[in-house]
Amino acid sequence: MTQLHTAVPSQFHDDQNPFDTLIVESKSLSEQVTEYLYKLLVSGRLKGGQRVNEAELARTLKISRNPIREAIRKLEERGLLVSAPRRGTFVRSFSASDIEDIFSFRMALEEFALRQAFPKLTEANIDELASIVEQMEAAAKAGKEMELVEKDISFHQRICELSGNTQTIRAFSNIYAEIQISITLVEHRYETLEEAASDHWPIVEAFRSRDEERIVRAVKEHIQDSWLRIKAAYSA
Repeated sequence: MTQLHTAVPSQFHDDQNPFDTLIVESKSLSEQVTEYLYKLLVSGRLKGGQRVNEAELARTLKISRNPIREAIRKLEERGLLVSAPRRGTFVRSFSASDIEDIFSFRMALEEFALRQAFPKLTEANIDELASIVEQMEAAAKAGKEMELVEKDISFHQRICELSGNTQTIRAFSNIYAEIQISITLVEHRYETLEEAASDHWPIVEAFRSRDEERIVRAVKEHIQDSWLRIKAAYSA
């Protein structure tokens, strides 16, 4: 496997940037560029309203503009980038209304998943969720914010998977990127990364109780808390 070392665009430069190496492997070049840009988006290094300059990316990554155009098109289809005629491509800005839509749908989706999962719930399932929270805490202690966010997403994705409902899982996948960006925003509203990780333990404890209503309440309160933290950011 060959590594293509690249410099991060100057406006995104950070000595600890984990995305400064593009891996040339079985994935197509456009897929790799899509993943590269996606990581910049969800980590907050590309911010809402910021322009994505094709020419600059081509120079930075030392590749042609065709795979960059393909990557941008894919991210536009996912609603993360928007194109303005004669102005260029920009990172989508999330309005307060967008956040309301994402979180209200997410709350309904996860409650639905929980109620479907509850009759089939096993101790192994609960142990798996607890293990994910432990991984979140380890990432937080190591200062690995991106890994923490990914584990946070995995926790909620696993809840949806436990439903066994393919439409529920698909619905979560459709808003995966928006949820990941919103979770990144939420983590920044905690005093520490450790606090963001440990905030998931009440959910695990609710699962251990085997009380369906308590589980639903714990997850809804967790999502509501995240929702309020982002609202505070928008009103600040």
